[in-house]
Amino acid sequence: MNIPHTYTRMTGGYTLLEVLIGMVIFALGMMALAQMQGNLTKSSADSNARSVAINIAEETIENARTFAQVTGGVGANAFNNIVTGTSTSSRGGINYSVDRVVTNYYYQPPGSVNGSGTFTTSKPSNQVNPDMKMLQLTVSWGTGQTFQIDKSQTNVNLGSGSIAMTDMISSITSPSGGKVLLNNAAHELYGPPVNYKPGQNPDIVSINLGQNRFKESTKPEPKVYNANERVETQFDVVTYSQNDNGATFLRREEFEAVACECTLHTSANATQGGLRPTVWNGNDYTEGQFVAKAYGTSNKDNNTNYQSEYCGVCCKDHHDGGTGTKDDANDTPRSKYNPFRASSEYRTAADGATGLIGDHKHYKLGGITLAQDGDTYYEACRLVRKDGFFRVAQDLRQEGLNSFPASYLDDKSEVGAYSSYVTAATALFKAAAVNNYEQSPPTFRTPLAMTPEVVFPGSKTTNRTTLSVFVASTSPQQLRSRGIYVDYITDQLRTIIGCLDAGGTGQACGVGASNSALEILPFFDVQLTWLGRWTESPVNAPISVSNDAAIATGNTHDRGKAKLTTGSGNSDITFKVNSGNLGLTGSDPIDGTYNANVKQYPLYALAVVAAPPPVVTGYNVNGTITSNVGGVKASDVVIAASGGTTACNRTLTGFQCVVPFSGSDPRLTVSNYFKKNTTLVACSTTLTNGNLHTGTVVADNYTRFDLPQTGNILSANIYIKSGTTCP
Repeated sequence: MNIPHTYTRMTGGYTLLEVLIGMVIFALGMMALAQMQGNLTKSSADSNARSVAINIAEETIENARTFAQVTGGVGANAFNNIVTGTSTSSRGGINYSVDRVVTNYYYQPPGSVNGSGTFTTSKPSNQVNPDMKMLQLTVSWGTGQTFQIDKSQTNVNLGSGSIAMTDMISSITSPSGGKVLLNNAAHELYGPPVNYKPGQNPDIVSINLGQNRFKESTKPEPKVYNANERVETQFDVVTYSQNDNGATFLRREEFEAVACECTLHTSANATQGGLRPTVWNGNDYTEGQFVAKAYGTSNKDNNTNYQSEYCGVCCKDHHDGGTGTKDDANDTPRSKYNPFRASSEYRTAADGATGLIGDHKHYKLGGITLAQDGDTYYEACRLVRKDGFFRVAQDLRQEGLNSFPASYLDDKSEVGAYSSYVTAATALFKAAAVNNYEQSPPTFRTPLAMTPEVVFPGSKTTNRTTLSVFVASTSPQQLRSRGIYVDYITDQLRTIIGCLDAGGTGQACGVGASNSALEILPFFDVQLTWLGRWTESPVNAPISVSNDAAIATGNTHDRGKAKLTTGSGNSDITFKVNSGNLGLTGSDPIDGTYNANVKQYPLYALAVVAAPPPVVTGYNVNGTITSNVGGVKASDVVIAASGGTTACNRTLTGFQCVVPFSGSDPRLTVSNYFKKNTTLVACSTTLTNGNLHTGTVVADNYTRFDLPQTGNILSANIYIKSGTTCP
């Protein structure tokens, strides 16, 4: 019997087919891996190309900023040589195309021939160079360029791509805006030189700082929101050097003064509050530390309340109080927005200041009633541009005031005399600024005595010039006024000034290349002609000085223009302005310190004509004007009188009128107060003995008061209220 054999596979292994299949799978995997590596490398190359393109764009912009002059020939490093064009750049074996599109912008100031206070791309006939250039860059890399993953691989095509970048370049660019260059001789960093054209007298006056360096302030340009409701005023302070070859720009500080309506808030936690004031340290303005304290929010509403975009930061930061780790216990005034404010003007528990203790007092409309948490209050701030943003600086503080006719400062010798006065006065102020000087601030010396050649206003005493300054054929004369402001001088800054006064160099004293204490002193001389008030006595006779009620955008309102009216005789002309932030915004009082901070300057004129001086046979009416309506400025109210030969003038906070005794139907008319969708009326505390007439058209609100036929000196305080009748 045959038994079949069974064969069993006892050892493992792969057939040839299995091996072949495995090799195919492995090869496919390696091919996929190689492709992934190539794609990753290609993506990396594209990312690198994009980064290099961004660097090229940034370098192109920075190179454009480092111009040395405004105009120049072909190839010169000049502002006007920033033009549309194309160039190439090779980096790491990759070629880049740099396309530049340049658009010129020209600024047309308000009041100029074609001006509206805006920029235009159309070149005005009276302007040679643009003010700004918009540089639009496109940096691209195209197809057809190759790279290798490694030496063993063939070339791989690089994909195409591009990046775009846009920037605005000013014709007066701060040196810090361009690349910082190394001055090998002094072993310090500095910016490229930029040509500068000094302003024209008498609106802009160059103050000689010595060592061929000068400082000047541009004419303040106000911007008015919503029919005179709020005012924002801008001006720059420029420091430059000058020699026989021209002027070179050194430094510019940009300032804004704003008047705002805010809502008061207490600080509930450490994340609420605001910044300490931005303070000058000798080199630049340094931003203050954030601290928990009371703060405000802007009441800006596009429907009812139009005000500056900077009111947000003004309302928020312009508060004292709180504790900061950077506060200096030995120099506490540097942490306050007004170091010269009296101690009685700070909040305490006694006035219900829960959550407001340590803050300076804020007031409701009219500056009388203290604002509490949640109340509306009124504020005015000075702001300075810091690192591209406007920050709230310490309040303006006027330490000197001068007024004169427009013809003064036309002559070079007169400019020199005025400059010498300003620098001598500020030097005296600097010398008196010892420790705790804010408790008894130094003052400037007596105002500059004009030269004998000045026939009007003559001397600054009660002695009048004997020359005929107004005759029948005399055209109106534009008078002008200038204020000298000095920032609070901190202990840190006084130390630097002391070092320079002792003969130290700027580098050794910590202020770079400047060796002049006067150059780093934070003072500036500002044109105030159209921001303050001009009055004359007798009113409008024999000389009248224009005094438009409301400040207008771009200084298009009329103030300080003196003209002969009738007869001859003496005229006392006075310029008045608030010495703080309110002086540059023409605003109503925001607290009880307003009148204490009003500065004035007298001018004395003599009108000589054939006619005898006019005889005033009437009574004077004078008083204050206040507003009880939010958004209606008492400072913009117009007042006039009727009934024979009459005259009225606005003052900083009120009015003065002269009305003849024998006039026919004498009336006092108050106008130019209005509020959208609100009916308003002007009321008087003492002149309600006659019939009261009120306007019926809201846009032309006016109120008339019948005056008595006989009279003496009357006092009439006018206030604006909602409604159609007075109490």
